[in-house]
Formats: sequence, structure tokens, C-alpha cells
Amino acid sequence: MDTRERERREPSAGGAQTRAALGRHPATMAALTIGGWLGALPARADVLEAHRAVRGTEISVTEVRAEGGTWKSTRWEDLEHQRVPPGRYELRLQVQSSAAAAVEIPVCAGEPTVRLDGHEVGGPPGPVVVPLSAGRHDLSIGLHVSAYERRIACGASPRTGEVIRTVEGLGVLAFASPHASTGGGTAVVFLPQGHDARRPAHLLVGTHPWNGSMWTYAAYAELLREAQARDVVLLLPSGLGNSLYTADAEDEVMRAIGALSTAISIDPRGVSIWGASMGGAGALTIGFHHPDRFATITSFFGDSKYDRSTYVRVILRDDAAAHRVNALDVIDNARHVPVWLVHGEEDRTCPIAQSEALASALAARGLPVRFDRVPDAGHEGALVARFLPEVVDMAASALVPAEVTRVTYRSVRPEDVGAYGVTFRRIAATGDAFVDVEQRDGTVHVRDARGVAAIRLSRGALGTDRERPPAIVVDDGRAGVDAGWEPPP
Repeated sequence: MDTRERERREPSAGGAQTRAALGRHPATMAALTIGGWLGALPARADVLEAHRAVRGTEISVTEVRAEGGTWKSTRWEDLEHQRVPPGRYELRLQVQSSAAAAVEIPVCAGEPTVRLDGHEVGGPPGPVVVPLSAGRHDLSIGLHVSAYERRIACGASPRTGEVIRTVEGLGVLAFASPHASTGGGTAVVFLPQGHDARRPAHLLVGTHPWNGSMWTYAAYAELLREAQARDVVLLLPSGLGNSLYTADAEDEVMRAIGALSTAISIDPRGVSIWGASMGGAGALTIGFHHPDRFATITSFFGDSKYDRSTYVRVILRDDAAAHRVNALDVIDNARHVPVWLVHGEEDRTCPIAQSEALASALAARGLPVRFDRVPDAGHEGALVARFLPEVVDMAASALVPAEVTRVTYRSVRPEDVGAYGVTFRRIAATGDAFVDVEQRDGTVHVRDARGVAAIRLSRGALGTDRERPPAIVVDDGRAGVDAGWEPPP
């Protein structure tokens, strides 16, 4: 993960870590990988296969130093709370093992290099499982702390013990994707220990930042701990590089959700989405385009309306392209999904005005929004880590409403044609389309319809009787709109 100071200097770069991850995880490999091991190819797509992990004792103490500095002993769990200047850092540990043992190194931010007894060990991105011979071993982890993180961020404590095969913990789901050539077709999944995969789970989807990858949030111990405690499944899909979550990247996220839902049982009403920076803007865009698919939306310092005079012009070539991903332009869609915005007041990369504008617009419409302004905080991972446990807690119980009585929906792309059982046919593929449909007093009213030729309601939509759907009245001024019910199944 990186700060957007680098984004502005390298607007077309995908980030070395992202490119490396994509290169080592070709989507054509329909396999689950974890810990530097490649599992057997699954018999079919969209299946979480068992992977290798270590069950045993956590290593709770390590030594840490800045490059060329003095070693200092610290508890592993304290690393995430210690603010440090950007630069190179090294961790070292001593491991005593018996025969047939192994050590598991967690995901760490900053392109870590792992060495065992002076020899570099590695593998694909993700936790690294290293076999150990009997005796004493020296283990070191070298990494770079960015100006964004300003802390050593690692997903868990290292563990020593026996190697097991499990579907729990961090793994990679492989699935069919038309975006395989640009990094699609794989997503990181965290399955809590002891989770019953047959029981419909609450799911929290995390969209990664610029210069990040699907492994970025796996380095956040706060996220993994709370997901384990609350039995929340995590899905961390690929954003296809530095995409701003435009059409293909949005489609990739939705495909990953669908793929995981075929691999394990997911409550379709219990899916929430969050992200930071580019991922925060992406969570808003995706959530607002598909409001009936998400129970909550959380954005950490994400843009709500892109400024094309900045680095984004490389991706958003014109105002129409920006309009298709600007959350502020489709806020009517968030009528029934709670939105939480978190932004540091000292953010110089994405000004807090981005969240202020969105919060004000949502509040002016009476739509559910929470806005946390954080004094003395900037564009930084520590701010994300501070609030992540609450994001997970919210996702653990939030549900998409079982029924709604009013739907307002603005479409800025031809593929977006409604939500909550209210769909429409556009007059044209270009331009906006908008509908406002409400059930009240036993009648369905088309309150507004622009750029729309026809509206169709699913049986039972808007809290109506499935067997005896009520009359639909097109209010004055919208007489040219064809409104009706879908035929019975």
C-alpha cells in the first residue's frame, strides 16, 4: 500500500507489488495458494480447496530495528501500534524446532524479504510456510515502511508447529473471469477458524487502494482478529491494478462475490463493502451502483467526485468517464444502505472536502450517513486500522432490508437498470436514467422517470402482495412511461 504522493509521480504505474502479485498468480491457474505452497488444481472452479498452514505456538516477542540502527526487543502485537518514520526495517526472531516442524510468516506490508539462517525463502504473495529441521534457527524479515503506513503492519504473529491442511485462515479463491489477462480471476479469502461453511455467513468485501493488491488488507491484524472474533468471512478481490474501480474492476469485484457464494454459504443480505483511498472511492461506486447487494458501505478518505486535473485523467479520459464512477453523482441510490465516511482533517492527498461534500448531499436527502472527521490524521493506514474493528462489528450484524417501499435509482451506465425489484429500460444507452417509484396506500406510484421508456416490477417488490399486485399509477407528467408488473412465474 502506498501514499498517493507516489500516485501523482507515477500516474500510469501499477505498483511493483501489484505487478509481482499478478505475475505470480496467473488467473489460468485454477488453484488455491497460500503460504508459498501451490495446492492441487481444483476439480471445478469456485471451490475453496484446503491449503497448508501451521498449527502450533505463536512467537510473541521479536527484535526490531531501522536499517543500520540498534536492535530493540518488543512484543509482536505492539508493532502495529508503534508509529515509525518511513524507511527500511528488519525484524529478527529465534526459533527452536523439533523434527518435522515449520514456521508460518504472516503477510506484512512493504514487500517483505524473509530469511532463514541467512538464506532467502519466498513464494507467492501471502503467508509463507517454511519447513524447519530440528534445532535452533534465526529468522529475519526485512521490509519497507511507507509514508502511508508509518508502522510495521503484519497480519498475525508468526507460528511454529506442525503443518496442516485447512480451508481456514487466509487462502486464495480462483474463479472464471474475463479479466484474467489484467489480473482477475483470483481473490483472497479469510475464513475464520471454526467457521461452519454450510451456515450462511456475513461477508465483508475490501477494495484495495492505489498501488495495492488483493493482499494489502491481509497485513492488517486488526481486520483479521475482529473477523475471527465475530465469525465474519472476508473477501479481498483484485482491483485489476490502479483502475479507480472503473467498469472491469467493478465487474471483477461482483464476480468474486458470486464465486465465493458458490464455494461457501454466504447470506446474500449480509454482504458489506469497505475500502481505503482508491478502494474507498471504489466501495462507494460499487455500493451505489448495486445498493440492494450491500448491507453497509464504508469509505476511508475516498474521492466522491474525481478531479480530472489530477493523476486520474490518465484513466478517466473525459468527464463522461468520471461521471460513471463518481459516487456523488448517484447518491439517490443509497436510500436504504447506511454509508460511513472516515476522513482525516490533515489529509493532503485526498482533501476532506471529498467526504464533506458526500456527507452533506446524503444528509440533505435524509439518507443514512455517518461522517467521522478525525483531527490530526492524514492519508494513512493507521487511521484505517483504528476504525477497522468497528467496520467488522457493523458487518457482523447488518442486513440488506427484506423489503422497501420506495426506490430511487439513477443509472449512469447502460448496464445499471435498477434495484430492489424495480427495473427499467432506458430510452438510450448514453446519458442518465432515473426512476423514483413508491408504494403507498395500497398503490404503486411512479413519482418520477427520466430517460426511461419502461419500468417493470418484480412480484412482491416494494412490499406488495406477490399474488395480487396492486395497481401502478404513473403520476402526472410521466404519461409516456410504460409501467407494469413482471408476469407470474
